[in-house]
Amino acid sequence: MNILIPDVIKDNGVIEKNVFGSKYNIYAPNVRNSAEIPDDVWANCNAILAFDQLTYDSSLIDKLHNCKIIVRVGVGFDNVDLDSAHKNGIVVCNVPDYGTEEVADHTMALMLNLTRGIQKYSRNTEKRNWDRSNELPIRLRGKKLGLLGFGRIGMAFALRAKAFGLDVCFYDPYLANGFEKSLGVTRCRSLESLAMESNIFSLHAPLTEKTKEIIGQKFFQFVKEGSYLINTARGGLIDINALFDAMQKNLIKAAALDVLPIEPNCDSQKLITCWEKQEDWIKDRLIITPHVAFFSPESYNEMRVSAAQEAKRVLKGQTPHNQVFS
Repeated sequence: MNILIPDVIKDNGVIEKNVFGSKYNIYAPNVRNSAEIPDDVWANCNAILAFDQLTYDSSLIDKLHNCKIIVRVGVGFDNVDLDSAHKNGIVVCNVPDYGTEEVADHTMALMLNLTRGIQKYSRNTEKRNWDRSNELPIRLRGKKLGLLGFGRIGMAFALRAKAFGLDVCFYDPYLANGFEKSLGVTRCRSLESLAMESNIFSLHAPLTEKTKEIIGQKFFQFVKEGSYLINTARGGLIDINALFDAMQKNLIKAAALDVLPIEPNCDSQKLITCWEKQEDWIKDRLIITPHVAFFSPESYNEMRVSAAQEAKRVLKGQTPHNQVFS
């Protein structure tokens, strides 16, 4: 059996070799473009452990003549054409349950950084400036935290936020009624009501055709002036140009983004470019981290082991644990 790990990892699949054993051949070329891998390698692989650097569109999937499974080594699977995979008899799975604590903790850290104005205080004290003036700090107790999506990570973050005295509400049309009562949170029946009720927004939804740029101009029309926005989910959930306008109008007072529509940044993302240049109007109001909310040595190892186990499970004719469908 041939296992292909096309991107990201640089250790030749040491972790995966421990899972698969000696009867499986593992090839990990660490490429940034699918064309760097010969067609015969694609054709002869039996399983792919896919990170996020390559796009598995119909043209690439048509090359997979012997592939039985693609496992997205991570939660999001928006870089895999599910319909094409299924038409070609390829099972697609993800790893939905790794790094929950890390993402929730990272989201909490970003929220506290914003709402305490840590960046400005730290930058000033580096210059021996002990000025306490700062526009960002607010008292969290009694403020309303609105979550878009209330899955594993949304719930984990909600529990952390409640410990800080925040009132938590969420919008998730796919969650069964009554679920919120077990955690003492409030359900919003529409995205507009979430926007109107919340002081702080945090995004925890997958990226799909329905959720792409769901946080855009229409959403910002309903938010309270001076709100805070955090995204540790998927960059494509936010219309980055609409966020630029919302921050210029102070509808969004400050934002923290671990994910961007385009990573790394390019000049088309004007908001991020202004931040890179540290223009006065955006200084201290924006935090960017490089898509690392999930990361710790423990979670990274857990993610890779789980992905390899899922692929091995399917190759042995067993039922996958985390199959995804279009």
